[in-house]
Formats: sequence, C-alpha cells, structure tokens
Amino acid sequence: MNYSQTDRLQSVPNWLLILSSGLLTVASFPPLPLGFLAYISLIPLMLLFLKEDYHLGFEKGYLFGLLLNLGIMYWLAFNQGTDWYWATLSMLAGVLFLALNYGLIGFLVGFIGRRWGPLAGLWSWPVVWVAVEYLRSFGKMGFTWNNLCYSQSQATQLIQFVSITGANGVSFLVVLINVLLITIWLQSGKNRRRIPRPVVAIVGLFLLLEIFGIWQLRGVSNREPRRKVHVSLIQPNVDPNEKWDRDSFYTVMQLLHDLSDSSAIEPRDLIVWPETATPTYLRKNRGRSLDRIYRHLEQLDSHLLTGVPDFEFEDDETYKVYNATFLLRPHDQRIESYRKMKLVPFGEYIPLAELFPNLNNLNLGQGLFQPGTEATVFHIPLKVDSLANQDTTLDFSSVICFESTFPYIVRQGIRNGAELLAIVTNDAWYGNNSAPYLHMQIARFRAIENRVSVVRSANTGISCICDGQGRVLTQLGFGETGWLSAELEQGGPQTFYTRFGNWFGVLNVIALCVLLGFSLMRRK
Repeated sequence: MNYSQTDRLQSVPNWLLILSSGLLTVASFPPLPLGFLAYISLIPLMLLFLKEDYHLGFEKGYLFGLLLNLGIMYWLAFNQGTDWYWATLSMLAGVLFLALNYGLIGFLVGFIGRRWGPLAGLWSWPVVWVAVEYLRSFGKMGFTWNNLCYSQSQATQLIQFVSITGANGVSFLVVLINVLLITIWLQSGKNRRRIPRPVVAIVGLFLLLEIFGIWQLRGVSNREPRRKVHVSLIQPNVDPNEKWDRDSFYTVMQLLHDLSDSSAIEPRDLIVWPETATPTYLRKNRGRSLDRIYRHLEQLDSHLLTGVPDFEFEDDETYKVYNATFLLRPHDQRIESYRKMKLVPFGEYIPLAELFPNLNNLNLGQGLFQPGTEATVFHIPLKVDSLANQDTTLDFSSVICFESTFPYIVRQGIRNGAELLAIVTNDAWYGNNSAPYLHMQIARFRAIENRVSVVRSANTGISCICDGQGRVLTQLGFGETGWLSAELEQGGPQTFYTRFGNWFGVLNVIALCVLLGFSLMRRK
C-alpha cells in the first residue's frame, strides 16, 4: 500500500483535518438530510493519524469529540428549567466529558497503529469505535444519543439489518466505509487494470444490505394479515413552565380529555398521553383527577397509558419519587405502572449525591427521582374486530424519554413478550432545535431492531407512529397541538437481535481485547 500518498497532506494544518471531520460528522445527523456525509466524514481524522504516525492519538480524538459533541449537544444550553448560566455551564461540562469517549478511541487506535503499523491502525478503527460505543452505553453515566449509527436513521431500507446486529452494526458499517475509501486513495498511485478490491467491497456491501432491506420491507408488506390494535396518541403542546402552575391545572387536564375525545371517533384499544402529562400525583389525587379519568375511559371504552410523577413511601415520613407511566383501565381501578430505569444525569438526579447530599442544592433544573428496577409488560384486551382465531390480547411495554436511546433498555420489555413499544417523552424543555428531531429518529431504530410498532407521544412534539420496519406512518410536528391514530398489525417472531441481544457489540469488545492483548506482548 502506498503510504507516501500521505506526504501530500504535510501542508494541510492538523486543525483543519480535525475541524473537517467534526463538521462533516455533525452535518450528517438529523434533522439535515445529509446522512451520506458520515461515510466520508472520518477520512480527514483517519488521514491525520496516518500523517502523524499515530502519535498523540488521545489528543486528536478528544479534539474531534469536542467538535462533534458541541455540534450535537449544544441544545443543552437552552434548558428552560434553570438559569441560563447554569444551563450553559452544564452543556460545556457535558461536552468536555463526552469527548473523553473519542479521546479513548484515538488513544486505542494510536496504540495499535504504533505497535502493528499503519495498516493495522487503519483497519482497527471500526472495531475500536464500536467497542467504545457499546461500553459507554452502560452505567449511570451511560450515553448513546450521539452514536454514529443515528446519522443513518433516514436510510430506512439500508438499516433494516439492525434487526440482526443492533444499531452498532450501522456504526461499524459507516466507519468501515471510511476506511475502505482511504484504502482506495492509498492505492490510487498504482497502475491497475482491474477494479480495486475496496471498490468491490463497498459496492458489494451496499448491494447486499439494500437487497436485504428490500426483502424485509416488501416481504413484510406481502405476508398474511395478523391481529390489529387501534392506537391513538396525544400531543397537548403545553409549555412545561406553565403546566405546573396551579392556575393551569384544570386547563391542562381539560385539554388532555378533549384531545382524547377527538382521537376516539372510532373505537380505540389504547390512548397514550406524553411524559408527566398530568401535573399532579395521580396516585394521591384520586378525587380531583384520577376518578375523572376513569369515568372518561369508561365512556370511551379505551385503555390509557399516561406519563405521571409517582411516589412510594418507605416509612411514615420518607418516600421515593419516580418518573413513571400508568396503565389505567375502563371498569377497573387497578393502577399498573412502569418506573423509569435509566435516569438523565444532572436532569433527573445528581450523580454522587448519595455521598455528597449538598450536591442536590445545585439548581440545574433537575428532579430528584429514583430509578425503577423492572421492565413492565402491560396486557390489554383488544376490540372485537381483531382477526378471528387469534389471541385478542395486546402485550406492550413503555419507556420514558432518554431511555429510548438505549437499545438494551427497550429490548428488556420486548424480550419479555411485548409486541408494541410506547415511548412517552417531553422534549419541550430545550426548545425547537435539532434535539427533538434526532430524538424522534432514534425511535425508528428501536422499531427495526425488535420488529415492533412504536407509538411515540411527545408533549410538544415530535410525536409519531412507526411500523416494525421503522417507517413513519404519521407524525405531528414540533409545536403542534393534536392527536394521531393508526391501526397497527401485531404478532410475529422475535428478531435475532431481540433474542440474543447486542452480540455484535460484545464481539467487537472481545476483538478489541484480543488485539490489545497481542499488542501489549508485541515489541515496537
């Protein structure tokens, strides 16, 4: 391979290569329809590593990570729940922290490149990238919002293979294509009469994945009909600061009831309200709010899933607060609940506050929630128009806001038998920017991974209903007030990903460990 090609880059400033990679990668993410940029966005960064013989890998990766995270996570500075200076400081702190992941990627690639040479360093990028993405999804500070795979969320046909590999497979593909394109450039100085192998590999990969995507999309459309569920979801579009004003309580509740009435022109099996839709503790406020909801559900003959604040007493004086969803039934006043398991650091709790209680005095707009421990699967009966001789019960699970970005959180409910995923969220706190658009697109990955329909109710948007192939059937834009409804087919085998989890991420972690082990034993 002709590494002398990199001599052409000696006059190009290092900062320009890092800046180019950062800006191109940011531009590849929603809402911009420029996902194709991701396939070339890492080339300047990778060429910089080749140019500098893989030295200072952490520094290069960290600077790239700063640009990437600033471009994707800037909206944290617009948090309406706290003062502007706290919001700005928390955004900058988050960017500085998240950039460490890319510093780690740069360090590992640099280490491998110095031990095994430039070719090994170049080809280690996909494995290192995916291994770090996978590992950083765990723990209280886990974060997956900016995973590279989500740059391809609008390429519905191409990404159907995530039902096998999970979303990490798309990240691997994107990084691999960058590597193959660099390889083509490095080989460009050679006289070849035949097509370079990297070109064949790129064409073959995309052709194979597109054929698989067509098979999945068309095959599903042509299969036998299954039982159906009629779902409506509500987007009240309530200002989060006004919602909790005592004077607004009745107005907010009446709006939710009115929109539910409008959505139930035809019989509905399930109505979904967004995250913390009710500005009260329903479990405690039975007379004023909960009983009214039960009476309304009896009139509609529908079930309701709503986001709520919840609590549980530990003793007579202390209690825990949860961000939760309640399933409420007509003609049955039992409360079934799911409690959010993956809380937002500094948004729903303060890390290390159990060791340093005074940290809770910081005004970052946070709640003081406790995490739930169980992926609840709800069960509701379906209407009489379900297909004959079929099970007439719907099993579904719910996740709340931030949780929808974690594949393994969603998978728990689906693995336990859920056939539909309900996402409730409130993206209003940060305003109308790229955040709600990317958050909505991430939900499409969860649909494809598990081949289940997804209904997403967002307070101010973007609400949507997706089928099991990630196709958006209907949606409400940000800042709109209204409702959506759809008839969704349910039932079918669990996907390879649902059954076996993120085996692809684990495989890359194992490969990285083996590679690092041999690298440590190898002399420079």
